Order: sequence, then structure tokens, then C-alpha cells
Amino acid sequence: MNSVNLYQSIVNEQIFNEFKEQRGITLFNHSANSNYIEDFISVAYVLCPNILEVNGYVFIADFYEAQGDKAIDKLLKLESQFNSNKKHIEQWVNSWSFGDFFLGKDCESMDNDKILKQFGDILVYNWMRRAKELFPNRNIIVEYSEGLMGELGLSITLYEQ
Repeated sequence: MNSVNLYQSIVNEQIFNEFKEQRGITLFNHSANSNYIEDFISVAYVLCPNILEVNGYVFIADFYEAQGDKAIDKLLKLESQFNSNKKHIEQWVNSWSFGDFFLGKDCESMDNDKILKQFGDILVYNWMRRAKELFPNRNIIVEYSEGLMGELGLSITLYEQ
């Protein structure tokens, strides 16, 4: 018996219709026609970032910006600032506005809710997989919403529930 199964991407391929400029006939073509190898590598890093654990707190390493003894000192200050509320500390450190991912790259797509939400879905999917891989027994949440922790516009965060 023959069988053919298509397992859909996490990206809705219809989002391609929302693109103002299409550089190819599919999302795959568009990507291949738009990016250098360095772009692919840097995007892969954003989708699977370095994660830093400091005394049980989980942070996107690029957002925490401290390592070694300085990481402990920074955490002590955060615990004082947030009354040792782990969830709030992680949410605050790990919150990032979608607009900050594209500084200097303002385009019409930044005003397209479908495209921004698709971007959020992609980040959530990948960051959740990364968190589950590193911390399989912990309840790490990745979510995006409007104005998380004082960020402007749609923003993403990661925290332990």
C-alpha cells in the first residue's frame, strides 16, 4: 500500500501572500533569494539562543548580559528590585519587543498583525523546544503579547511557571 503524508510547517505558507515584495514563488524560494549564509546562521541563533541559568533562574543569555560572579551580583540586585519574585525577574529580563528584533529595518510588514503574529508563533515554538530540550522537567513558558513588562508593541518573554 502506498502512502503520502505532508507534515505542515509551523509557518503558515499563506503568510507569503502578505509579503509586499515576493522574491520567489514560495516561502522557501523567497528565503533562498533574500538571504546570505550569514543571515541564515544568525536567524538560527535567534531561534535557538544561548540560555543562561543563574541559581535556578532561566534567561536568554543575550538579554541578561552578565556571566560569572557578575551574573550573581546582577541577580541579587534583581531579587531586591522584584522582591525575589522569580517569575517577574525572568519575565522582565527575557522580555523583548518584536520591533527590537528589526532595529533599522522598518517596513510595512511591521504594521501587519498577521505577519507579526506569525513571527511570534515561530519564536514561541522554537524557544519552547529549546527550553524543553534543556529543562525537560521544568515548566518553562514562552509567550508573546502586547507590551509585556513595559516593552513597546508585541513582545515575547520566557519564564518558569
